[in-house]
Amino acid sequence: MSKYFENFPKVFYLFGEEESPVLFQQLTRYVDLIDILRDTTGAYIEYEIRDGDRPDTLAHRLYGKSEYDWTFFLMNERLREQGWPKTLQQLYTYAQNTMFPNYTVKLNLTEADSAGIRNLADKYPVGQAVLVQGSDGVVVRKNLNVGEITISSDSDITGKDEISYADGSNELAGLQATVYEYQGTHHYENDSGTYLDFFYQFEPSKIPITNLEFLISQNDAVKKIRVIKKQYIEQVVGDFKRLLKRT
Repeated sequence: MSKYFENFPKVFYLFGEEESPVLFQQLTRYVDLIDILRDTTGAYIEYEIRDGDRPDTLAHRLYGKSEYDWTFFLMNERLREQGWPKTLQQLYTYAQNTMFPNYTVKLNLTEADSAGIRNLADKYPVGQAVLVQGSDGVVVRKNLNVGEITISSDSDITGKDEISYADGSNELAGLQATVYEYQGTHHYENDSGTYLDFFYQFEPSKIPITNLEFLISQNDAVKKIRVIKKQYIEQVVGDFKRLLKRT
């Protein structure tokens, strides 16, 4: 975020289990200032970040000064929380290699299998060593809301349809084909986009939203931001610096 934080006064903070405090920018003053400026400018427009936009290049295009990139984070809480949105290609790479690098075993269950899903609650706990049709793996997550188990494995287990404990017991056969984790189900929703519990909410339409689709939707939501109008940017920056000097 350019030289944005250089203007903040510094105070001593004690982070985590550190024994000695560290000199760091005053975070509470930061919160106060963004609330004041965001709510009182009344001089912004809506903008949708495009693939290839960077904070510095967008600031240069809008204001002629790349160092004003911090004003985007000032005006948009989502950007501060989630960071600058990724390009579609970056998002695919992030989903496959970082966010969802494992495999998802999709159980062959129906809406009527609420009893079966309850029985599954005590089976295949996190950390359990398993075999997926002969390939070694370990349970890293279990999502009973959608009837899926996430498995870490050094082998490619996509397309396999049997799972058991490593000793061959508690076998579950007739699974749906195992898929990459990013293709697994994040949640179900209805036509209106409302989240649904697959096994306990009986609605005619239950749309599976994959982990990748959910990640894309979250990334797209960050793209819609407020930017300060060009004719007000110098005033806002000046007011911001003056407020900092009063602290």
